[in-house]
Amino acid sequence: MRMRQLGKGHSVMFFAPGEVDSRIRSLIPGGTAPGNRIRVLDILRWAMHETCQDIRHNLPHWAQQGLDYQKRLVAYETHRSKKWEVLRDAWLQPESQTLEEMYTPTRGTRDLEIDSEPSLRERMERLGVTKLVDVKMAEEQEREVNHELELERQVERLPKLIPAQHIVRPVIREFVATGELPRPSRYIKSLLAPVYMADELDSTIGWSPSPLATEDFTTTVLHSSGDDLTDYPRPVNWVLSSGSGKDSIVIAISPYEANELLPIIRKGKKVRLHIYAPRVTSSMTSFSDLTFYSIPDSQEEPWSTPVHIRTELNLFAGQLYFDSREDYERVCVLLALTMAHPKAEFVEVDGFVPPRYRTGENSPFEKSKILILKTLIGLRRKGMGYSRTHMGQILNASPLSKETLSVIRP
Repeated sequence: MRMRQLGKGHSVMFFAPGEVDSRIRSLIPGGTAPGNRIRVLDILRWAMHETCQDIRHNLPHWAQQGLDYQKRLVAYETHRSKKWEVLRDAWLQPESQTLEEMYTPTRGTRDLEIDSEPSLRERMERLGVTKLVDVKMAEEQEREVNHELELERQVERLPKLIPAQHIVRPVIREFVATGELPRPSRYIKSLLAPVYMADELDSTIGWSPSPLATEDFTTTVLHSSGDDLTDYPRPVNWVLSSGSGKDSIVIAISPYEANELLPIIRKGKKVRLHIYAPRVTSSMTSFSDLTFYSIPDSQEEPWSTPVHIRTELNLFAGQLYFDSREDYERVCVLLALTMAHPKAEFVEVDGFVPPRYRTGENSPFEKSKILILKTLIGLRRKGMGYSRTHMGQILNASPLSKETLSVIRP
């Protein structure tokens, strides 16, 4: 670093760990008490001493490099007389050595080579080096130490579980045949039950009826009730629907059920089977309105999923990007985030606004659902990061920037 006008208004302060401090004090002539100040002169003395020590340490290596260079140079001059074997012997070195050759301490070849170069020996003695170490031995020992420091990763996998047996319940067969769902049924539950959002949504106008899920969809491992999150949540890919508008019934089903019920769906035409996938990349096509592909595909009766069902379905499926600004605002209102209540006087650390501090549209939740949604999306992503996505930002209490909102269509 170059400092201009040094000494005119400038000052320099040195920082060093305890071991360096002790080393500096040990080099002061006559010594100094631990509490006494260290002068700049003492620091410069220590820096020069360390430089000299480093030079003495590396001299044998530099000397060996010089010898190797001289050996190759002589071989190159000899090679001009077309003696290829001389060039080969000078450039090639043995790749493997026995333990005896590698570690036996001998005066041997290195000292003899130095003795054959009087000028090199004289320079080394002038610098205080009277003994030459075996450079190759030092390199081999250093390489072995590096091997000792290697670490081996231990992967802790999830415990082995037994998958649940697939079964199509009569109640879902009846729904496919008639388009009507008998309630209540222990085999068809709210889709949002595992994230503890179902009861509040079903009792709130504008957010009900919530999407449902079959027992075969929610139960993936043996002895699991489907009411809680497990390490193996089933992805949402197949959805059944019937009715229209606020009377729509939407049920997430398993791939096994979709395959078993497909002939009945084609023949009866009382329900629709939709293909669905959460939008996990910004360039991905959106499947949220469930119109991408459905069976039967009737153009005479166009149908689109209600807004509140689309929002709840996307949350549970782990969708990371919003299709429109309205979807972004609706999620913020549903989760009671600070983005929906910018004038709130109190906000919890995760961005949740308690009911008494809300200033805009109200949310059905009295307690924050951010943590359980983070757990759900973490299980969906299987360790892949999502903090830079739309959903990742709002779950971390960070509103979307104006640049991001400008890209999302109104």
